[in-house]
Amino acid sequence: MNKSHKPQTGPCFIDHILTAQDVATLLRLKVTTIYALVKSGELPGFKIGSSWRFIESQVEKCIADAKREVKQHPDG
Repeated sequence: MNKSHKPQTGPCFIDHILTAQDVATLLRLKVTTIYALVKSGELPGFKIGSSWRFIESQVEKCIADAKREVKQHPDG
């Protein structure tokens, strides 16, 4: 019987994991601004030991949400 292995779906972190410096470079911000955005809840991240890490697709979603917000409220 030939059983093919089906990839597991769910909360599996297939996306790239980024450092705070990676995100700062991507967004052209200072690392301290990235930490402030995490603290305010505007940017999702998680800690491993004392280091912050970010899931690339979640950062991309934050960018898309911010762009959508600007389109809805261009003067805000």
